[in-house]
Amino acid sequence: MKENGKFIVFEGPGAAGKGTQINFAKELLSRNGFDVVTTREPGGTSGGEEIRQLIFKLRGEHLINPGEQMVLFFAARRLLVKQVIKPNQALGRLILGDRFYSSTGAYQGYAEGGDMKKIEGLIRVGLDGFKPDAVVLLDVSAKVAIARLKKEGNDDPFDRANPEYFERLVAGYREMAGTGWGDLRWYVVNGERSIEEVSKSVKGVLENILGTKLRE
Repeated sequence: MKENGKFIVFEGPGAAGKGTQINFAKELLSRNGFDVVTTREPGGTSGGEEIRQLIFKLRGEHLINPGEQMVLFFAARRLLVKQVIKPNQALGRLILGDRFYSSTGAYQGYAEGGDMKKIEGLIRVGLDGFKPDAVVLLDVSAKVAIARLKKEGNDDPFDRANPEYFERLVAGYREMAGTGWGDLRWYVVNGERSIEEVSKSVKGVLENILGTKLRE
């Protein structure tokens, strides 16, 4: 019987480098014989992508509060788990996710003052307690995230928040990682270094998670 594949989540504020490191990890793991699937949140399914656009629209128009955001994020998340993550795990594939419910904890919980107990309740009820095998936090300061986002520019309304928001967000991520929030295995990588240096650390984290040495 084939062993279920692992689900590894990459976390951090906007411009922390998640997309770059997920691409690096996919290429590295594929070269080492792993069957790798990547996905993102919110989205990852046709229904989830529609919910993503709805969240961004309502958020941009200031028509949605943290609790309402949570419900929509978890609706999209349930589709992702059911349609993408679990089926690929059953086939023994390794899934790399750009965000998961740890983002809801950091953004709607810490940054926006939402009820963390409600988030934990949504995990139990909305996802039947499903959780990733590991979370890799690309840790950058609020100042660095804001500076990078100004250079990049995108359509994400969460990335246009004020500096105080980003300070709460970064502090939230760090506290969650430090306390093992969600009963998750957190790995913190300094995301402020060069891409090559961050990738080297990500490689070490993946080796730890998978219990195997990865060739370059």
